[in-house]
Amino acid sequence: MVRVRALGLALLLGLLVEVPIGAPARAKTWERIGSYAAVLRRAGTKTLVARDCPQTLLGAFHSVRNALLICANNLANDPAEIWGVLAHESAHVMQHCRGGPLLVDGQIDRAIARVREHSPRLFKELSMYHSSQHRDEVEARLVQTLPPDQVEALFQRFCGKRLSGVPSD
Repeated sequence: MVRVRALGLALLLGLLVEVPIGAPARAKTWERIGSYAAVLRRAGTKTLVARDCPQTLLGAFHSVRNALLICANNLANDPAEIWGVLAHESAHVMQHCRGGPLLVDGQIDRAIARVREHSPRLFKELSMYHSSQHRDEVEARLVQTLPPDQVEALFQRFCGKRLSGVPSD
């Protein structure tokens, strides 16, 4: 388990250094989005699409129900945009699987600085959240900038036991 967590953290740390936040690598096809959503469902996370969300809500994860919501009424019919929300919300699923944050304490300040520097819009969005949620939201914003294969690899590392039918820690 320590090795799995270390590998997941290594991917996240790599993105702190290598992946420019201003140019997210997103899925470009509906098939890619569908295949990742199927992985989430195999792990027990319901994936729901709503057409009646409040105007500012793009997506959400409800941990008690283990349900990820995409707000279709507030998103363009564009796979890249849908992917960004799916990846972001799936980071919250990963946090739920792990039972806490994905980054260790010494890494979060660097992550916040990176979001502030490379994407002022994403950083400004943090002000909409209570300060107790900032850490989770910074991690989710970092994950949403990763290429689809890396997002899925992180999911496999943090939630892989759910895929094999073994309860998560």
